[in-house]
Amino acid sequence: MNIYLKNEYNKIVYYLLVYPSKFYIDDNGQNKADMKLMYRQYNNFVNLLINLGVKVQFLDITNSTEQVFTRDIGFVINDIFFVSKIKSPTRQPETEPLMDFIKTHNLKYYEMKNSIEGGDVILHDEVLFIGVSDRTSMEAIKEVQFVLDDNNMAIKTVPINFDKSKIHLDCVFNTLDRDSCLVTDNVYDIDIIQKHIKNCFKLDKTAADKLGTNFVYLGDRKIITHNKETYELLKRFGFEPYYTDFSEILKGSGSLGCCTLPILRH
Repeated sequence: MNIYLKNEYNKIVYYLLVYPSKFYIDDNGQNKADMKLMYRQYNNFVNLLINLGVKVQFLDITNSTEQVFTRDIGFVINDIFFVSKIKSPTRQPETEPLMDFIKTHNLKYYEMKNSIEGGDVILHDEVLFIGVSDRTSMEAIKEVQFVLDDNNMAIKTVPINFDKSKIHLDCVFNTLDRDSCLVTDNVYDIDIIQKHIKNCFKLDKTAADKLGTNFVYLGDRKIITHNKETYELLKRFGFEPYYTDFSEILKGSGSLGCCTLPILRH
């Protein structure tokens, strides 16, 4: 099989997913997620992807309660699969099924040595925005740049600082197309983003706090979002948004984008 990514907005062909069979949000020993509703919402999302022509493949199950957040375990840049260095010891085994997938399909890959998670990585053609978070270090950003240079890729890493309580960069910022993106006040380096993207549309605080930038871009201006404010905004900008309820997984501080690992766009 082939893998290839050069940005987040070309037409998606293939996502890797992990079914949330172990999903659990601890609240004094109680799971604060409604599991029946969560499964229904997740299945609706997967069915929507398939109905819209996206290929999906589920990786093998691990015991991690956060395994559904597939985006974190790796990221593709051009034809290289970067395998994340997960900081949390309980989540580190999540990369093992990904390595099995990579080796089964004989894909080109690189295993990161410094802490980084895919939710902090947003590829934008010749620019690679990487969030500086509690889970992604400056050392990792320098490491990625070294690998890109070593493979003669004309891509520049651009560190972005943001409110670390939001966990990952794609929870506060995301690209829409070549010249536009959605940002929130939780991004501290909007001026740096504006040097590379002409139109930065801002989400209000309510939408930002509900992870309104954590959507799934299918290509051809089609976007799936869990957030009604984002839905209306995208509609005004001439996109074709699809709404799906994802409230239960959202309780785990992640949403649609966090649950999808894109490996092929064209």
